[in-house]
Amino acid sequence: MRRHHVVIGSLCVISIGLLSLGAGIPARANAAALAPSSWDALADDYFDQVEFKLQPVAGTSAGFHQYDVQLEDYSRRGVDTEIAAKHAFEKRVESFDPKSLDPTRAADRELLLSSIRGDLLTLETIRPWEKNPDTYSSGITNSVFTIMSRTFASPDDRLRSVVAREKQMPAALAAARENLKNPPLIYTQVAIGQLPGITDFFQHDVPDAFAKATDPQVKSDFAQSSAAVIKALGDYQDWLKNTEVPVSHGDFRLGAIAYSKKLLYDEMVDIPLDRLLEIGKADLHRNQAEFERVAKELDPAKTPHEVLAELAADHTTPDHLLQTFRDTFDSLVGFIQQKHIITIPSQVRPIVEETPAFMRALTFASMDTPGPFETHATEAFFNVTLPGPHATPEEIEGHMAEFNRGTVISTAVHEAYPGHYIQFLWMAQAPSKIRKLIGAASNAEGWAHYCEQMMLDEG
Repeated sequence: MRRHHVVIGSLCVISIGLLSLGAGIPARANAAALAPSSWDALADDYFDQVEFKLQPVAGTSAGFHQYDVQLEDYSRRGVDTEIAAKHAFEKRVESFDPKSLDPTRAADRELLLSSIRGDLLTLETIRPWEKNPDTYSSGITNSVFTIMSRTFASPDDRLRSVVAREKQMPAALAAARENLKNPPLIYTQVAIGQLPGITDFFQHDVPDAFAKATDPQVKSDFAQSSAAVIKALGDYQDWLKNTEVPVSHGDFRLGAIAYSKKLLYDEMVDIPLDRLLEIGKADLHRNQAEFERVAKELDPAKTPHEVLAELAADHTTPDHLLQTFRDTFDSLVGFIQQKHIITIPSQVRPIVEETPAFMRALTFASMDTPGPFETHATEAFFNVTLPGPHATPEEIEGHMAEFNRGTVISTAVHEAYPGHYIQFLWMAQAPSKIRKLIGAASNAEGWAHYCEQMMLDEG
């Protein structure tokens, strides 16, 4: 904030000086000329002084590595600090006259305002810090994963950052015990279900990722900080099972008012909820009717459910699933180039790998791309969740049915070509810092789902 005031002050001095020298430039015109740079400084202030200062893991993910040794303050005081900071910045953005900005910056102003208001809705009304135990355990895990997964610095330097964050994690889990109040049972169950994978991540995945570290001191520090985190996670899991499960009677529903505001702030959607429900049901019924039509064409003697089961049974084996996705990427790239569908800015393929253990409870497949300001480690990872090592034959069959032949193709289209991965490759050409760092699910997921239909339409 102080830096922004300095910029504004110096610009005011310049404008006054020009007028006093008889330059003849109207004050209003001069202010309009200076507005773009003032807005850019304000946007920089938001990310530097609010967003990444209070959410440093997001800064690391975006590619700003000055935040790598910091961790969010999960305490109630930290929550209140973030709320106050975002309310203050909301007023600063509101007071900036959009008429003085070009169309891109004026739209960015609306985007930033919506993002701040969406964050405040989450913090003050939805309150995941009070309702969702997984916010803490998965949050601290992700803080290490963002450093571990990409080689933007040497193993020793990145491990030092891991140690710095790990030292703050027991306090984060202690804050959870203070903050959580009557969470929904499903949230507590999800957190408990995630914790074995999280603990395994700290016990095995993180040490394996830094096996090439050579500094004896940082390795010794890591052994201590890691042991403390693993113990804290075990205590947290026991506390959730024994103390929180019996008192987890909360409601996960947002309610109509909060949900409408969330749609408005996060997606800029102001359609009434009852109308949205009508639209969704109509689309569902259209898809059901279309599937019934196609099923009859495939086999008139079978019901649509029988046809669906037959399609689901057409899948590869778990040990060939990753390679199946790699081969599908190759065929999709060839198809896109043959049909001249979209320019692919890079020929580098995403790295196909098994989903990290701590993410497997909630995802079947996902795309993990580097932040828009990451300059050193630009790998993208396509994560695929394989059946667990202790899964029964029936569980394996059910799992692999979700990766049937058709779903593998549509998933590859959605996540990579020309879905999320291509969108990421073009992100570098977004016209502003705000466009690169703030997005909407309706844009990202809307593009990916559009691509699924478009690729079918293209043949």
